[in-house]
Amino acid sequence: MSLKLRCVIEEAVGETRAAVYENKTLVELYVRRWSDKNKARAGDVFHGIVRRLDNGMGAAFIDLGAEPMGFLKFTMAPNAPRFREGQRLEVEVTRESEIGKGPVLRFTKLVDEGKPGKISGGDIRDHIRGRFSKNIKFETARVNSIEEACDREISIQGGGDIAIDFTRALVAIDVDKGPAQSGFTVCQNVLPLIASQMRLRGIGGLIVIDLPNLRQPKQREKLYELAQLAFENDPNIVKIAPMSRFGTVEMTRSKPQASLDEILNDQYGRPTDETLALRALRRLELEAKTHAGAQLTLLLPERAKLWLEGTDIKWHAEMTNRIGGRFTLQTHHDIDVKSDR
Repeated sequence: MSLKLRCVIEEAVGETRAAVYENKTLVELYVRRWSDKNKARAGDVFHGIVRRLDNGMGAAFIDLGAEPMGFLKFTMAPNAPRFREGQRLEVEVTRESEIGKGPVLRFTKLVDEGKPGKISGGDIRDHIRGRFSKNIKFETARVNSIEEACDREISIQGGGDIAIDFTRALVAIDVDKGPAQSGFTVCQNVLPLIASQMRLRGIGGLIVIDLPNLRQPKQREKLYELAQLAFENDPNIVKIAPMSRFGTVEMTRSKPQASLDEILNDQYGRPTDETLALRALRRLELEAKTHAGAQLTLLLPERAKLWLEGTDIKWHAEMTNRIGGRFTLQTHHDIDVKSDR
């Protein structure tokens, strides 16, 4: 039976949200923010200039027209002549930039002219069509699943829970069997949950899963089979190692772009100022539609208000265009100051 693919898009003020469904199952979520409109996305093609060669790393650093510079391993340029500084070339982004790291590039061809900058690259719809199918159907509606998508702790069906923690080097997933009697049953139930969470949130890189330890060799072998089965429909490249003698499973999942957690939260798993601000704007627009013509006051955290006041994404003009100029922003601090007068 063929899958029915559907994508719900929400063009919110400050960000575009997308939710992809296979039949009726939510499988992937995306957020693209106006503040990142110039970011090099996976699949984008750029004119670039070689600015620096590092033979020790076997790589070239490529000027793409904006910071940060791209990173091109020589192994990703098998048909290229020997690179030199100042050389012009065309490259494709294979992995988006991360904190402290520029985008990873693949060499396409040499060019004679052209300023550094993007040649081609579509919006979120083009990305999703390329990832799934040209037959995917798009519709416009609110995408509310983002709010709870990055929970740190998630319950396991039948008992127990998992906790997902992000470190600089890897993603650690701790499995607690709780009151469940059988560690093997918990392992059976948790693997599909972990696979769905990784895909939903775009988690990738090196992942270490700390499972209830299984002493029987047959159970360990079965667990390895179940882990491979859980990820068999994942569009990304997944590699899984057998359970170690310490009860952990190590795996890698390709990660061409930032995960939802990295976009929405800080390094401690808390919503960033931008996330709080844009969530508040969504509430404001919903209230405006519910209460047509009413004067509205948006109450939001002070740090979110400061972010809105300092950003250059022109959210105020767009919100005014959508609901009119009938809104003001306030924080609890603003209210406390007024009440003291």
